[in-house]
Amino acid sequence: MSQFLTRVCTATIGASILVSSAWMGAWPFGLVVLAIALLGQVELYQLYAKSGIRAWIATGLLVGTGLAMRALVPNIFLLTAVPVVGLVLWCTFTRSEQPLMRLGATLSGALYPTALLAFLTDLRVVPGFTDQEALILTITVLVLVWASDIFAFLAGSVWGRHPLAPTISPGKTWEGFYGGVLGAFLVAGVLCYAVDMPLAILHIMILAMVCTLSGAIGDLAESRFKRVAGVKDSGVLLPGHGGLLDRFDGIIVAAPLAYMYIVFVARL
Repeated sequence: MSQFLTRVCTATIGASILVSSAWMGAWPFGLVVLAIALLGQVELYQLYAKSGIRAWIATGLLVGTGLAMRALVPNIFLLTAVPVVGLVLWCTFTRSEQPLMRLGATLSGALYPTALLAFLTDLRVVPGFTDQEALILTITVLVLVWASDIFAFLAGSVWGRHPLAPTISPGKTWEGFYGGVLGAFLVAGVLCYAVDMPLAILHIMILAMVCTLSGAIGDLAESRFKRVAGVKDSGVLLPGHGGLLDRFDGIIVAAPLAYMYIVFVARL
């Protein structure tokens, strides 16, 4: 029970920071997302190190910052070409071990989690919507992912019998997954009833499914990384949860897919 209460308190504080920063505006929210993403990137580099691959952390964080701030600082991502070219030149002439593997680890960390999680910031300034509508969409995506995660945990704890991916994450079950789907749909219905949504209810329901499926995929992907590294948690920053990757693994995948659905499908 104490572990459960710790998880609830940590999640509540984290959710409050994200939602309040989104309400304050795109820049406060973008900086919070950037901080989360970079800390998660460091955790991923630590997982790589435990797997025997050392990334160039400082350069990777520089590239990640450029990719993550693309929505707030136009064309800043173009500057990431400078450190990337520098890494390529270094790999060409260095005599250090595993230069290509270190290059791949460095750049992949800038993409996952940093560039993908930054789609939350893109969503906060999504084109074609007012600032208020973008705020509603951003919070909606966050709430749907959280609802799916919470209902999946509860359903899996009570009724979980059939493993979803036993070789990757034995604790995840099909019952938990279906509980997450149902929970996301229920919360989506409540949001459509209580809030003046900028999208039709059909699109919100599809977003609920997108967030559930992508959240589950993100969770399994991060579990796979941890299994390869031989660790239980990606870090220790969040009491009751582990690391930031443990808490945001679903959102890392859900954010870009939700953004693309809103921009390329729902807005048409």
